[in-house]
Amino acid sequence: MKSNENKMGISIVLTIVMVGLLITSSFILLLQFEGAEKLMYTLNSLGIIKSMDKESKELKEEIEEFPYISVVSNSDKIIVQNLKHDQRLMYYKIKKHAHLRANEIKALMDLMEESEFRYDYYISAMKTEDYLDLISYEYIYSILPDEYKKLINKNIQGKSYEYKEVYTNGIYFKYLTDIYKDDYEMIFNDYNMGYFETKEYYRRNNSFNSNFYIRCMNNVDLYKDINRYYIKCINKRDI
Repeated sequence: MKSNENKMGISIVLTIVMVGLLITSSFILLLQFEGAEKLMYTLNSLGIIKSMDKESKELKEEIEEFPYISVVSNSDKIIVQNLKHDQRLMYYKIKKHAHLRANEIKALMDLMEESEFRYDYYISAMKTEDYLDLISYEYIYSILPDEYKKLINKNIQGKSYEYKEVYTNGIYFKYLTDIYKDDYEMIFNDYNMGYFETKEYYRRNNSFNSNFYIRCMNNVDLYKDINRYYIKCINKRDI
């Protein structure tokens, strides 16, 4: 008798485990192959998020922006769990479009809190590699005026090399934007080669239309969505 009861108990437990695995695997497959809309429909139909109004909308937005094809590291998870909804959306957008590491994204987002400039152009410069890239973040720091150095000093203490590089280069890009305004030939070339090398390039070629500048401009559209959301967040902040 006890043997039958034990068998029945084991059978029930196994059934529950199998159902749980089936549901979990279904969600994973749905997420991977059917997309965010199907997942939200399934969650709603199961009554999981019906009772959440604002939370449901925010969850839907985050699922839509989640970078499914990117590798999400433990560092990503640690940062994301401490972010507010709007910040998580920005984090996901940067991860999805720019494929940066966790510390690089954090540096970029901290920059966005401090300095206003075109982040689609900056990310394009960051992501466009060039053999003429002669500028190190140590050199950049040495030539920046004090007001820009203060921004750097406030944020890079105890941070990783990746963070320092992205943050310092971003402040340099801001500095160049303040000087050259919308002259992105000068901004991109100076960012890549430095002021004197840029002038030398012009002397040799009678043009600022470098290969680096052309590739940066060709890549800017890849990061427009990040800048659009950045502007949206600034406008919300000012209300």
